[in-house]
Amino acid sequence: MIRLHQLDNARVLSESGKKLGHVHEVHAKDGKVTALVYGVGGFIQRMASGRAGKRVKWADVKAVTKDGIVVRGPKRSG
Repeated sequence: MIRLHQLDNARVLSESGKKLGHVHEVHAKDGKVTALVYGVGGFIQRMASGRAGKRVKWADVKAVTKDGIVVRGPKRSG
């Protein structure tokens, strides 16, 4: 089981290991995570500037490891 606090500010990595940023927002519906917003744009979005961050659907998360959240790429929802 993954706890919400484990996702907050977690490193986001591509399948090849490239660092994509850190999680700045977790979106959920009916108690289930639906998407993560990450990267510099995600931080700015969190600060209410209106700039959209990079968003990845939870279905595109391949793994959550001690090193970070591995996402399938390059497909991202926006």
